[in-house]
Amino acid sequence: MQNLHEAFHNHILHCSIQQQYRSIVVLNGKIPDLSFFKLDIPIIAVDGGANRLLSIGVKPDLVVGDLDSVNPNLHAGLSTVHLPDQDYCNFSKAIDHLQTMKLLPSIITGITGGAIDHILQNINIFLSTGSIFYTPAPPIVGYVLKKGIIHFSLPKNTKISLLGILKAQVSTKGLKWELHLDKLTFPGKNSCFNRSLSDKVSIEVHSGICLAMVYLEVVDDAGAS
Repeated sequence: MQNLHEAFHNHILHCSIQQQYRSIVVLNGKIPDLSFFKLDIPIIAVDGGANRLLSIGVKPDLVVGDLDSVNPNLHAGLSTVHLPDQDYCNFSKAIDHLQTMKLLPSIITGITGGAIDHILQNINIFLSTGSIFYTPAPPIVGYVLKKGIIHFSLPKNTKISLLGILKAQVSTKGLKWELHLDKLTFPGKNSCFNRSLSDKVSIEVHSGICLAMVYLEVVDDAGAS
């Protein structure tokens, strides 16, 4: 399974990344190590995400937000956009700003870590960005799937979770627990901790929106047997 993790890194590092994703957006949560940020696209920190980046030696190209969480000792020399409106969270304001700058879709990281309500709000905003997210521990890539079929090439026993957003109707091929026109919704019925049976998996969204989360490393638990 480590090959899948390496394949993802190779994909974002070497494949025409500028044509697919136009920036990396870093929130104030758990972020990857230094190697993740060696991309030829802008790195945008959302407020306190700047502290996270600077702590691993990465200087963001831009810091966006109300800037109240940026360490004052690290503020000097940073390019910033001050968005003081307190009626919206920093992530939401940053996404609106990046849309005007044509820096979406993005690879979003730092989305997890901290209070559960903060994480849920981050995911809520993420769903409308047309982007993907990456979490480092465990390494997971999150995709928003809309009406249509998407094909994944995954090693056998890859862990994958499917959550219905806006009452998704979903069918799958190649999973241990297949879906056949199943209605997924959050809160409600979903398909968490499913597994791939072969290296080819297809997910068809008939209606609604599905959040797919693919694990990039081996998860050795009861579902693997």
